[in-house]
Amino acid sequence: MSDTGSITFVPSVHFSPVHRRRVRSTIREEDPDVVAVELDEYRYDRLERNTDTDALDFARELPPPIAVTYQLLRAVQRTVVRLYGLDPQTTDMEVAIETAAELDREVALIDEPIAETVDALVDSVGIDTFPKMLLRTQQLGPQAQAQALEMTTLPFRDVRHGDDVQPAIDQLRLLVPEVSEVLIDRRDRAMAERLHALRADGNDVVVVIGAGHHNGIRGHLERLEDRDDSTAVAIPRRRPRRSVTRIPIE
Repeated sequence: MSDTGSITFVPSVHFSPVHRRRVRSTIREEDPDVVAVELDEYRYDRLERNTDTDALDFARELPPPIAVTYQLLRAVQRTVVRLYGLDPQTTDMEVAIETAAELDREVALIDEPIAETVDALVDSVGIDTFPKMLLRTQQLGPQAQAQALEMTTLPFRDVRHGDDVQPAIDQLRLLVPEVSEVLIDRRDRAMAERLHALRADGNDVVVVIGAGHHNGIRGHLERLEDRDDSTAVAIPRRRPRRSVTRIPIE
């Protein structure tokens, strides 16, 4: 390792076979000190235990309001994934962990704890959120509407950078800023802080994140580097097993 490490991003669509192959090849080619993934300890530990996630598990392991909200989000995402003909059980995160195990590298868990994310979402979203979204949608100009429509036609295999999905992220921030702040912005900040700490410790890192987080994390990293922030950040790290069969959460 050098005094200052490096960060290689692999922005991906979580369930895309093309991106799974890209994740594996990039990690093998870069042979990093650490593989960072968009997971927290809860999700990673369930993966390592080879435990599927059902409603009863959530009811036992998370506070009821968080468990219900989280399960609903997963159901919506998996429905969308299936509509696009993808496999909701096989993700880029799974491949990243398998490849880290193949190279005998540690995995850094850089995402915010899921309980904190869902708890914040419950606090931010109220009964007036949907009417506000409809009103904001009606206020969109023709150019913004056309841009949103164009995003739906972009093949997943063509997504290689945060810029490719930035119009969709911008639309989300415009229509439901309460949701985007929790699901995107605060998680971008948390993941950037952990990546900054890994790099400052001299680690060469390959990080696998959803393409929607790419630009946000890069922006926060640039600001952290300019400030030379040396605040200590806790980063869970794991030595993955060789065999990983499925991932429980997106």
